[in-house]
Amino acid sequence: MIRIFVDALLGWAIRQRLAIPLRLVLATILIAVVAVVRVLWITSLLPWLPFIPVLILIALALGASVGLYATLLAALLAALTIAPEWDLRRLSGDQTTATILFVAVMVLLVYITAELRAAYRRNAALLAEADRTAALIRQREADLALINAELGHRLKNQLTVVQALTTQIIRRSPDVAAAEAAVSERLSLLGRASDLLLAGADQQPELAELIATVIAPLQVAPERIRTNGGRVRLPRDPALALALCLHELATNAVKYGALSNERGMVSITWQCDENADGTTRLGFVWQEADGPTVAKPARRGFGTTLLERALTPYFSGAISTHFHADGLVFEIDATVGPR
Repeated sequence: MIRIFVDALLGWAIRQRLAIPLRLVLATILIAVVAVVRVLWITSLLPWLPFIPVLILIALALGASVGLYATLLAALLAALTIAPEWDLRRLSGDQTTATILFVAVMVLLVYITAELRAAYRRNAALLAEADRTAALIRQREADLALINAELGHRLKNQLTVVQALTTQIIRRSPDVAAAEAAVSERLSLLGRASDLLLAGADQQPELAELIATVIAPLQVAPERIRTNGGRVRLPRDPALALALCLHELATNAVKYGALSNERGMVSITWQCDENADGTTRLGFVWQEADGPTVAKPARRGFGTTLLERALTPYFSGAISTHFHADGLVFEIDATVGPR
């Protein structure tokens, strides 16, 4: 019971952080109350005895300096209660010695109690720091669990893309060497795009930077590929899918389209708008011009299939490829996000 009371008292004192004047007033009131009780009801005891537990509590709750003040005040009032006619000059030698001894003993007790109070405060601070550290560790563990789950999800997506790529390429390649070259080329593109996507803290690179990363290996004169669009950041998985499609478009343009001759041009434009529901609407156009005459293929090729399958999980809307005579046009008008 005493331990609970002392813990509550110390906890209150540490939380309140009372100003020194207020502490002195509280100590004065407590000592005065004890003095009144001593005079009126506890006349049979030594005059200093009732003050001892109160002084210890004052030192615990209010600190050493206030405890010393209360000790001197208690000694004065105790001496007055036994002095004839409340005249301290009429104290006997034994009473004076006892008063001095009381002050000496209580000063020692006040310092010991104050040190216990300081130890309690240090312990409370350490416990609070331990609680904060434990909370931080729990938060870090939760963050790591989320990161692991996200890494697992993204690895699964990467493996799905790789599986789809290799399956399509092997089915449509005339021989093993051609399949090996095509797979290696696309995996290299995935690696470069992934490096870019993981480089930023927010993992959302700008679309212009993503386009530059994809077309850089083509070693085409910069003036032959024109880009125009604002600052757009896509989530990682849609950006990776778009990078794969851009690579396919660029490769086909170099082999068969506008970049296969000396004067063909490619125009890449985009715009991004926020919808009322908080989703993002992306308008993207890849348009080729001044290349060889384009004819719609008799059957759907790997490129067309890749463009649709890679983007469909992340772009909800219209994704179309047009084979105009003056150049291929690829368009996206869709909301970014999983279906």
